[in-house]
Amino acid sequence: MTASTAVSQLLARWAHLYGHTPVSATVTYLHLVGILVGGGVAVAADRASLRLSPATPDWSQELARLAGVHRWVVAGLALIFASGLLMMFAELHSFATSVLFWTKMGLIALLLGNGYIRMRAETALRQGLAAGWGRFRRTSVASLVLWFVILLAGTLLHSTT
Repeated sequence: MTASTAVSQLLARWAHLYGHTPVSATVTYLHLVGILVGGGVAVAADRASLRLSPATPDWSQELARLAGVHRWVVAGLALIFASGLLMMFAELHSFATSVLFWTKMGLIALLLGNGYIRMRAETALRQGLAAGWGRFRRTSVASLVLWFVILLAGTLLHSTT
């Protein structure tokens, strides 16, 4: 048996299991938990970040508190990624050719890149570099927009499959 045949059979078995048991509801639930935890914490932190400025009393302590949410966002993203892979593998034939699916994946890549830039901006602010404030605010706005647009893309994707 070739590797491609084995992978095809494994994907077919997974699609069958996913489509005929409560597995799909469980995977969808885990995906939504990841969105709620990762996205919810990120949106709350982004909103709080937009209220920060160099004039904010104890802004460095508030910045440190906001940086503490990264592990929650990353945990949510990891859950979204794992459950998303399971959903994709269950309907690979549909997703592989879906422009909407690949647009959503591109938006997620932008979100991850934005998160990296955001962490660098936080580091710059902790080091006292005033230029970090503009980048910090822009990445907060971009994060808010991206989380909502990705959620919209996922909703549209779900309604078309």
